[in-house]
Amino acid sequence: MKHGYFGALICCSANGVMRVERVKKLIDALSKMGYNLLELCIDDIYKIEDEPFFGYLRGGYTKAEIQEMDEYAYAHGIELVPCIQTLAHLGNLVKLPRYWELVDVNDILLVDDPKTYALIDKMFSAIRGAFRTKLVNIGMDEAHMVGLGKYLDRHGYENRHELLLRHLDKVLQIAKKYDFHAHMWSDMFFRLANHGEYWGENVTVSQDVVDKVPKDVALCYWDYGELAANRVFLGDKSDCNEKVFDHMFSEHKKFNRELWFAAGVWNYNGFAPQNKMGQYVMEPGFKQARKHGVENILVTIWGDDGNDSSYFAALPSLYAMREYANGNFDKESIKKGFYQTFGVDFDDFMLLDIPNYNSGNPEALWRECGSKTLLYNDCFLGWKDNYIEKLAPIPYAEYAKALKAAGARVGEYQYIFETLSLLCSALEYKATLGVQTRKAYQSGDKKALQDLTERYLETANRVDAFRKKFRELWLKEYKGNGWEIQQYRLGGLYMRILDCRERLIEYLDGKIERIEELEEEILPYGDNGLQHNAFCGLISVSNL
Repeated sequence: MKHGYFGALICCSANGVMRVERVKKLIDALSKMGYNLLELCIDDIYKIEDEPFFGYLRGGYTKAEIQEMDEYAYAHGIELVPCIQTLAHLGNLVKLPRYWELVDVNDILLVDDPKTYALIDKMFSAIRGAFRTKLVNIGMDEAHMVGLGKYLDRHGYENRHELLLRHLDKVLQIAKKYDFHAHMWSDMFFRLANHGEYWGENVTVSQDVVDKVPKDVALCYWDYGELAANRVFLGDKSDCNEKVFDHMFSEHKKFNRELWFAAGVWNYNGFAPQNKMGQYVMEPGFKQARKHGVENILVTIWGDDGNDSSYFAALPSLYAMREYANGNFDKESIKKGFYQTFGVDFDDFMLLDIPNYNSGNPEALWRECGSKTLLYNDCFLGWKDNYIEKLAPIPYAEYAKALKAAGARVGEYQYIFETLSLLCSALEYKATLGVQTRKAYQSGDKKALQDLTERYLETANRVDAFRKKFRELWLKEYKGNGWEIQQYRLGGLYMRILDCRERLIEYLDGKIERIEELEEEILPYGDNGLQHNAFCGLISVSNL
């Protein structure tokens, strides 16, 4: 199938801003695979001359940096495209008092306010001066509460489709002023019409709304196989997800606008990627994209909750999805082509998934971040302990050895494998530490608690070894900005483990009579396994 654009999107606004030289390295890889576009999702992570808080202390790209990447991409047959936000997803920016007056609610800009459009004009002016492309992704996604905050207070309730469309018209006028052709995420047209739902076999948009969408904007239907990932967890591996894709493409074609499809590489759910799951749940999406003749494709790589995973860990999925778009779904052919392209064994690279393998999710086909959950699940407060108790022992020592061995075979990517090997080494000791601590404490087994104090010490040391290696990976791939978050998290985990050990020793020595947290029974918390990619929700139920 012929494609106008076949591109990748990398997120640079979720804590990790990729270094210019590493963006170039990614461009090299994308060029080898036949990609012709790279979107930088920069939200507010770029410099604006008279808006000093854009990218402030977050590693925002300068005009010179963008132009350097743009030149390199152009020389390699790839168009570099900005993906910005003109409505929502500006949470870090709107923390600043300078922008409070422009906030409707949460991270959403105030529609109809002239100051909002003055700021958006500056956004377009800045990116126009940095990028040669005429394409721009204007965002507009997940603005769930648009019109329900300050706008509601000032103007009363207004039909939110009308509000969204009026804002879109104004943004497109500014885009046209700077000679940009815009595409946007399509979800809000569907969400406002379907009680917040975007995907499904019954999700639809009225013809009245369809007819009012401006002709000069392209719609980007993003679907990362969420429904399939959920259904796999429930044991359903039918073709239901292909039916959803089929329906959603048909609904988008009703708009009679230029259409893009954004697939998802699943490497944004903790430290380890989920390449196998991503390839599995996206296959029906690509089959339906071909059926519906969609010519513009984006393969997105996000960085949810801190940018834990290397984008290069997604290479197998980036390659596989390029082949899917060509109509090649043969796994052996894909493996052979990957080796011919990169000189690295496909299956070796797929081993990066294994930190998330466990008996509840044996091939990581369910969208859980097992390794991240097990790392941060608190030793005394472990709200995931009930689920962890049900799992068979996870062979993390074997995982660590397998990753280290594979790392010796993958050349320049060895540092990624070594990082995840050390994660598994830490989890060998950490994964069930809290469960065993509570069991020994509540049964009064002080001998077991005494033995565990040594395990606490070794766990802390292994966590710190992982932190040091992860630091090397981070500073190789990302600017230093954002590392402070990972340092606080992993450094805090290290200190917390040592503090729990100290309290156990105080209890064993009779200096304290009880450890309150270990006397509480852990209540079952839903049926979502280890799926909770939110650090602040893993370590405590209290405010962070």
